[in-house]
Amino acid sequence: MLTKIKNLFNKEETADPSSEKAKSNPLKDEQDGVEEIKDALQNAQKDLTEDVSTDAANENHKEAQNTGSGADTKAAHSTEEIKEEVIKVLKTCYDPEIPVDVWELGLIYDIKVATNGDVLISMTLTSPSCPVAGTLPGEIEQKVKEHPMVNDSKVQLTFDPPWSQKNMSEVAKLELGFL
Repeated sequence: MLTKIKNLFNKEETADPSSEKAKSNPLKDEQDGVEEIKDALQNAQKDLTEDVSTDAANENHKEAQNTGSGADTKAAHSTEEIKEEVIKVLKTCYDPEIPVDVWELGLIYDIKVATNGDVLISMTLTSPSCPVAGTLPGEIEQKVKEHPMVNDSKVQLTFDPPWSQKNMSEVAKLELGFL
């Protein structure tokens, strides 16, 4: 495309001034030359835009082939695998007042995993007036959502049945000195 533009300029510079066309109307010839240059620039811009679009589409296609899309990767895991991974994440979430994770404390009542990787966690707190009631469910929801196998997560807070020490695992009871 640049070659065409250069040729147009060279054509104007090398035009024979004694030719009939040069003698006829130099202003019209100049306007025609400008129009030709404008057309060449527009065509060059169009070609460049198409090349960039094609290159970007090809890159996206190659990347999708090499890595697989996120949805495909998430859907490739069974609900049981995702549930196990969610439990691992829950074991990193602690009640700030009790040095035991929420899983071992028995605060998690249920984990439901959809085939698309969405996770619904039913949980409780040690008491309805727990000071972390406003922050702990959101923290858990965010940590679970950040896991690569999880598409989305939601934490549902419930107090039915109310939590009791019976909900704690033996690991939690041992850590807290109840065994």
